[in-house]
Amino acid sequence: MRSIVIVLSLFLVLSCVTVVHAVAGEKSSGKALREHYDLQEGKRLYEQYCRFCHGDQGKGKAYKVTPPPADLTSPAVQQKSDAELTQTIHDGERGTAMGSWKWELSEKDKQNVLLYIRRLAR
Repeated sequence: MRSIVIVLSLFLVLSCVTVVHAVAGEKSSGKALREHYDLQEGKRLYEQYCRFCHGDQGKGKAYKVTPPPADLTSPAVQQKSDAELTQTIHDGERGTAMGSWKWELSEKDKQNVLLYIRRLAR
């Protein structure tokens, strides 16, 4: 009788572990899918609003102005915090051609563009 209880207890524990692992896998795949969607939306927004000046690859050589657009793949840009880059997207950069996008882009849009800018450097 005791051995049956032990076997059933082990079976129950292993079943719970399997269920927990499956649920965790679903959450991580959902997160990966959401990040993929956000990245694609960030790319679309980048192409619509940013590519004209920063170029397809984010190197900042697409449009000749003084000072030139930032190279978004450079360490100087990539080392900035998410908050700093989001603020620049929101308010623009004084003394440059980088204008404000606060009236065009929602907070979620700015986060998606930021996700894409981070990906450009890879």
